[in-house]
Amino acid sequence: MTQSPESLEALKDAPLRFLESDQFQEMLQTYRRLKPLQEKKPAAFKRQLAQYDFQQIYPLLDSFFEAHGGPERLPEAAAGGDPDAEALAAALLAVFEENLTAKATEYDVLGNSPATYFICGVWANMKRGREFHPASNGITVTYSEPDAYGNQNIRYRNKDYEMTLIFEAVQEYTRNLSWTAHRLLIYTLMQGNSQNWRNNSAVFNIKEYMDWAGLKSRDAAYRQLKKDVQSITGMKLTAESFKKYFESFYITHLATEASIKKYTGEVRIAFAENVRHFLTQYYQLIPDWMGHLGENAYRMAFYLFYRARKAPLAEDGTFRVRVEDIIRYIGLPTKEEVKNRNYDEAILRPFRKAMEEIAAVSGNSLRLELDYDNINTFLAARMTVQVDEAVNGYVKKLDKPVKPSEAKRKRLPAQAEPPEE
Repeated sequence: MTQSPESLEALKDAPLRFLESDQFQEMLQTYRRLKPLQEKKPAAFKRQLAQYDFQQIYPLLDSFFEAHGGPERLPEAAAGGDPDAEALAAALLAVFEENLTAKATEYDVLGNSPATYFICGVWANMKRGREFHPASNGITVTYSEPDAYGNQNIRYRNKDYEMTLIFEAVQEYTRNLSWTAHRLLIYTLMQGNSQNWRNNSAVFNIKEYMDWAGLKSRDAAYRQLKKDVQSITGMKLTAESFKKYFESFYITHLATEASIKKYTGEVRIAFAENVRHFLTQYYQLIPDWMGHLGENAYRMAFYLFYRARKAPLAEDGTFRVRVEDIIRYIGLPTKEEVKNRNYDEAILRPFRKAMEEIAAVSGNSLRLELDYDNINTFLAARMTVQVDEAVNGYVKKLDKPVKPSEAKRKRLPAQAEPPEE
């Protein structure tokens, strides 16, 4: 929207003048574009309502026009000082001011990979006592039975590489595992990337992590970090590349070294170089607000940004993802696992709450749309996801092919990416 020639403070004293502004004319144009879709194409209407960030504005305009005979009658009502027109102008002005002063979402660059995605999915499900199997075709996942010492291996294989996760004393490991280990791993990979992986390590301060994760107590954050570092350093893995995406390696720790200095607050987490390359095979954006989410919402947002990086995005930044895939990743129970058919309490309510939390914390920079009637239509549904302009533009830039002459002059910001999850 173009700026009003008058300040917002001045317009508050005479809100009817807002109806003469460029901003209001753009609102009217958008309303006229959306109105025919409301009855004829309700799905497109809801999608475009979100696209134009018109969820608050449209009902205000529609209610006024239904009561006063349409947009063409508005100038007459405004000129006559109609109280309803003045109330409409004040309400629209308040919405415009809120949007104008809203904090723009900022992003960090995450080095991610199908391996990182899989590790975090395993963590989400093993804590809840179930196996994790990715939705993509061409992937096999095999869980071994714990041996006599309680150790368990999980083998992941696609056409590009094979990876084995090794958990020693898996029951004790699982008992101490928290979802915040996922949050710490992702934050560490982002910090390492921003620091150009000096010595293959990431260094940050507890206070920085607390700000990103929305934590208040330094002592509680320190205790949780100690546990989460143990989860990251306690897991071992091997990987064999079939197509030379990375250098194959034998058994090594997910992170080889970690230290937390309680009094200075410095945290350092180091990786073996080949493991670090394995975990960061391509790049994507992660929003600064994601760390403030609770468990289910955090895992859902991470999964959706992962899919946004891989899925073909429409021009408006939308894509669709199966609800069952989201449920599988974040570790909610299946329909068959729910006792007494209490689906609302076990599945629907936690899922809805995660969606609502994302909407509230993201400021609608990640928009989610889902229609269903009952548990069956819910599980068969696809969620429509819309990322904002920053993510949409970033993905398209990474996926844009480089001309041979340009390839010699500049390096793409992303490495070659294996096609599988």
